[in-house]
Amino acid sequence: MPLPLTWIANRLAIDRAVATGLEALRAKPPLRLSQWAEEHFYLSAESSYVEQRWTSYPFQPAIMDAMSNDAIREVTFRKSARVGYTKMLLAFVGYNAHHRRRNQALWQPTDDDSDDFCKTELEPMLRDIPVMADVFPSFLQRHKDNTLKQKKFLGSALHLRGGKAAKNFRRLTVDVAILDEIDGIDLDIEKEGAPIKLAAKRLEDATFPKLISGSTPKTKGFSHVEGREGQADKRFLFHIPCPHCGAEHPLTFGGKDAAHGFKWSGQDPESVAHLCASCGVLMTQA
Repeated sequence: MPLPLTWIANRLAIDRAVATGLEALRAKPPLRLSQWAEEHFYLSAESSYVEQRWTSYPFQPAIMDAMSNDAIREVTFRKSARVGYTKMLLAFVGYNAHHRRRNQALWQPTDDDSDDFCKTELEPMLRDIPVMADVFPSFLQRHKDNTLKQKKFLGSALHLRGGKAAKNFRRLTVDVAILDEIDGIDLDIEKEGAPIKLAAKRLEDATFPKLISGSTPKTKGFSHVEGREGQADKRFLFHIPCPHCGAEHPLTFGGKDAAHGFKWSGQDPESVAHLCASCGVLMTQA
């Protein structure tokens, strides 16, 4: 005897309701940050020369995967300008919100910098990456969960602050603390300590605490990022192959008294080239 249609409809409705209820418990296959970025991340028009899907440069995946590796509690990135650090941080924010659902805080040097980051980097990312809509239903809504200081996702929140005031490091409990351009922040925040110390306090109860800091270094001896680099357990340098001899070596500053590294003629910056430590042949950027 066939089952009544009403019974079938009710059963299907119950199955859908149960599936919806259990969705929150579904465990996604674990992804490294570089994998998540290749699958989902997007360069928005407001903050990129070319609007397009993310494709990593050769040196970026190792940095990104160190950020997302729970066995690594702290990552310090001493960098030059224009190497995509802010974009890697932006991908990490999206990854933590969508893939891991962890509470995070991100400090820029000033409140104005933080607001600008939110408007030109974060909000375009939330708009242009489809999967972010799954965890941020308040996007494009005037809502207390969608402000310049806080984005509340499903299962997590992101706090956005400037780093000049001690109050901006208080009353936050997070799993991930991120400091962008940390050398633009004072060495001592209103006599309460260094920004790294204040940010690390926000992680004390986290199961998998993660502290990310990075900057282009400023004055030697007064640089947060160089100081943290000097205390690191491991130090990694990206190596490139010499086009003449094939030996792999990192790019180094060089100088007139160094045996290798960047060299230039007189005062002409256009003449700069890198002297290989192995074969002694100059290599241009081209």
